[in-house]
Formats: sequence, C-alpha cells, structure tokens
Amino acid sequence: MRNNGIVKFLVIYFIAKAISLITGLSYNVFNEEFNLIRLIMDLTIWLIAYVGVSLVFSKLLNKQKNAVE
Repeated sequence: MRNNGIVKFLVIYFIAKAISLITGLSYNVFNEEFNLIRLIMDLTIWLIAYVGVSLVFSKLLNKQKNAVE
C-alpha cells in the first residue's frame, strides 16, 4: 500500500458525508451565507473522519509490515 493517499481521501470523504447526512450538519461555504459556527462544525466532522481513517490505516500498515517480516 505505497500510494494510499487517494484511497484514504475517498474513505474520509464518504465517512464525512455520512456523518453530515446523519446529523444534518451539512454546510457549503460557497453556496450558503457565511456562518462561522456551521463552518467549524463541518471542519470538525472532516477532522474526526481524518483522524479515524489515519489511525486505521496506520494500524493496518503496521500489521502488514509485521506480517512481511
């Protein structure tokens, strides 16, 4: 799994969109009036998805490295 950046981004995107749909906290800064609170909540959703996916990918990479050795 050398080049997993695109895969990681797609997983993060789908998780963030799922959370947004479930919670109803979707915010589009380009089409809607600027609202700092909603922007912070939307960025927080992306951050949570990023941290979770990064943690899972790092665990999988460590297991894969250990299996190769």
